[in-house]
Amino acid sequence: MAKQTDPRRKTNRPAPSGSGRQQNRAGQPARPARTSRNSERARQQRMRRRKRNKLVFRVICGLLICAAIVLAPTVFFRVSHITVSGDTRYTGQELIDSSGVREGDNMFFLDSGHIEQVLQAKYPYLDTVKLHRRLPSTLQIEVTERTPALSVEVNGEYLLMDMAGKVLEKAGQVADNTVEVIGAEAEELKIGDMVGDEQEKLQTVLDLMSLMTQYEMNEQVDSVDIDKAYDVRIRFDDRYTILLGNLSELEHKIQFLQAILKEPSLPETGIIDVTDDKKAHYRPDDTVNTAQTQDDTGDDADNTAETGQTGDSTDDGQEEDGAEDSSGQQEDTGTQDGDSSGENAGAQTAGTVQPGKIPL
Repeated sequence: MAKQTDPRRKTNRPAPSGSGRQQNRAGQPARPARTSRNSERARQQRMRRRKRNKLVFRVICGLLICAAIVLAPTVFFRVSHITVSGDTRYTGQELIDSSGVREGDNMFFLDSGHIEQVLQAKYPYLDTVKLHRRLPSTLQIEVTERTPALSVEVNGEYLLMDMAGKVLEKAGQVADNTVEVIGAEAEELKIGDMVGDEQEKLQTVLDLMSLMTQYEMNEQVDSVDIDKAYDVRIRFDDRYTILLGNLSELEHKIQFLQAILKEPSLPETGIIDVTDDKKAHYRPDDTVNTAQTQDDTGDDADNTAETGQTGDSTDDGQEEDGAEDSSGQQEDTGTQDGDSSGENAGAQTAGTVQPGKIPL
């Protein structure tokens, strides 16, 4: 009799794939796919929240830093001490009062450029003005001063100027350690003004002194006479009168002059003529005075001759005497003029410095 199988009896056949719940290797049932997707979504949301929180935190920190930067100078760094440094003829209190800075002012809100301009305009001798903030509450004003270099004669008075051409003050006499400038046109200049293009002669003097400084000869210059632009003269070391003529080829003339002054055979005093930039002439100071005296003698003789001729028209007897006196005086004058010409020619020949002897 055949065995009948109980349909309710379990069999060992494996369940068809895809039916029921999946199992892992350990035989445990696997989580559903939907649960895995939910977990991934939750993780991404957490990451987005963290990024958002970091961004908010950074924005808040930035705002706090900005607020500190803005409020700190306003609340703190107030001026409580003001000092002045640098050698100047003005007192520190004068400069502090004129600066307009007061205790309690905020150091970071001060207009440094405006303060510098105010002080330089009010005090002509000030050259540079710099403000230094010494945190937390000290303001330092550092100044330097200009040095007068020229005393420019104007209607019996003198305008003191520095080498930049700024008028520093007005004085009644030539200031110590300055060069006297004669014949420059400076009537329109006032204290605090700068020499402009319209003051051509002063510009020329500044250029000349700049070259003298370049060749280390400025300290020996006593005066500059520029009354005639074609006949500029320098009084040098209180011993020589330097004739420059016009100022063409000026630097070459200064180089030439520097070489001449180093010549051991050059006399201690006299006149040096460098109007010709190829050679120089020397003559003693008394040569000019002698020539002028002899010229005056000749003029007196001519006047005497004219007086004699006037007397002839009134008296015949006096005419002969006047003619004889006039002839004699004219002969004497001619002799003196000849002697004078010979002396001058000899002096200039002896004083001529040939360029071959000068190391240029």
